[in-house]
Amino acid sequence: MPNSLQEVKDRFDRVASAWDANPGRVILAQAVVAAIRAAVPLRCDMKAMDFGAGTGLVTLGLLPHVGWLTAADASVEMVRVLDAKLKALRIANVKTMLCDISKAALPVAEFDLIVSSMVLHHLPDVPAALQRLRPCLRPGGWIALADLDSEDGTFHADPTGVYHHGFDRAQICRWLQAAGFTETRSDEAHRMVRAATDGQSREYPVFLVTGRAP
Repeated sequence: MPNSLQEVKDRFDRVASAWDANPGRVILAQAVVAAIRAAVPLRCDMKAMDFGAGTGLVTLGLLPHVGWLTAADASVEMVRVLDAKLKALRIANVKTMLCDISKAALPVAEFDLIVSSMVLHHLPDVPAALQRLRPCLRPGGWIALADLDSEDGTFHADPTGVYHHGFDRAQICRWLQAAGFTETRSDEAHRMVRAATDGQSREYPVFLVTGRAP
């Protein structure tokens, strides 16, 4: 079963410095960015938020296609790694925000796009999180969420902070609709091949679900 929120934060703090060294994570981020670009009409004047941004792999992949990004994460060390990247690359149109979206005060009608990658399965109450994110979007704004299809629990070797073994895509669409989003749809973004906890090599599909604020 999932641990306390502090234990989850501690886990991600511990792995932050080596996060980008895993090529599979880099490939996944590139695939998610490509799927978002295919599903959402991005514009160079868009203001976007990447929640659960981690070290910014998706954030920086999206940056050439939007105008401004806020990268939000609950892990101090993940944010620190991203801040160092932004400083080294002299990027001025990304700001980081240390916050837990389930509790933090969030801006209203601030963004044209909200994205996340592999974050939903770490949220205890996904419908409540979607309800909180909906007011952050301007009218006509988009949300794009990538995560695992339903799996048998073999994906994570370390179950700390794992509240869901993937999702039924149709259920995510229904939760989005209940939160007030329209034009919901789902697509496959990527297939991860990895050794499962039982030692067998398996494919784990990753979806992208999108919706729009009216």
